[in-house]
Amino acid sequence: MAVNTKELRDYIERLTRLQEDAPNIIGQIAVSEGMYAVGQARKICTTDLSEPGRRKTGIVNTGDYRRNWKSDKTARQSGNRYFIRVYNNLDYAKHLEYGFRSHFVPGHWAGHTFVYNRGDPAGGMYVGPPGGYVRGHFVLKRAVKRMKDTQQARVKRKIYKAIRQRMEPQ
Repeated sequence: MAVNTKELRDYIERLTRLQEDAPNIIGQIAVSEGMYAVGQARKICTTDLSEPGRRKTGIVNTGDYRRNWKSDKTARQSGNRYFIRVYNNLDYAKHLEYGFRSHFVPGHWAGHTFVYNRGDPAGGMYVGPPGGYVRGHFVLKRAVKRMKDTQQARVKRKIYKAIRQRMEPQ
């Protein structure tokens, strides 16, 4: 009696390919998690209503801070861990993120915008309470927390999808 082992060999071959593709799959999932964190940071910048006592509809008026959130396109692997950087490389991003000491800014108002002018002795504005501190928005910290709160279900769904795609017989 002859036994047909073609299906078993095909299944073993698909398992081997899945094992070889596993680092790439996990790397792609890590990159997508970084992109998810960037999306959450942009949402926080657009509607900053999650903090009690704050009545804002956004963090900055130009949108540069919101648009400059980025993440790496490839994941770095160190042992069993994969790393993705999420960052905002604007000059003033650190001050918005962590806060700053209040200070006087020389300049004047032109319409609805403030024009910075170091040599303008007549005008200016004080940013924050005199002698105080302007609290940071902690956008990155909040975005990472939002990502981690829902990460398990999202990653599990992506892993199962990748397994199904590679294990289905052609």
